[in-house]
Amino acid sequence: MERGHFRLLLALATGLVAIAALTGTASAAQACGSRVIADWRDGRIDGTYPVACYREALADLPEDVRVYSSAQADITRALQGQIRATPAPRAQGAGSAHGVSPLLVVAITAAFLVAAGSIAAAVR
Repeated sequence: MERGHFRLLLALATGLVAIAALTGTASAAQACGSRVIADWRDGRIDGTYPVACYREALADLPEDVRVYSSAQADITRALQGQIRATPAPRAQGAGSAHGVSPLLVVAITAAFLVAAGSIAAAVR
């Protein structure tokens, strides 16, 4: 029975790590627009960011900054430069589902199978 408890704890820990990885990715994506705006504060954008970050920055731009500064034009210009510099996306293969990493899918599936096996062993 001790071994079954260990497997169950291992499965739960693996699941929690997978969830934490997904949550960390989401919160990082939300903050990238703020990083673009902070980079612009000196009147220019020195860094290079993903296209989605520029779009998020434009959507989250405070109204007073939008009206009384060149932020909107500067960020739009940086966005257009990044779009020109980014190679065209290649067709998604059978292994990727809407931009989700195939490795992440395998890790989550493995965690699910380990958890299912641990629960089945504990029931016996």
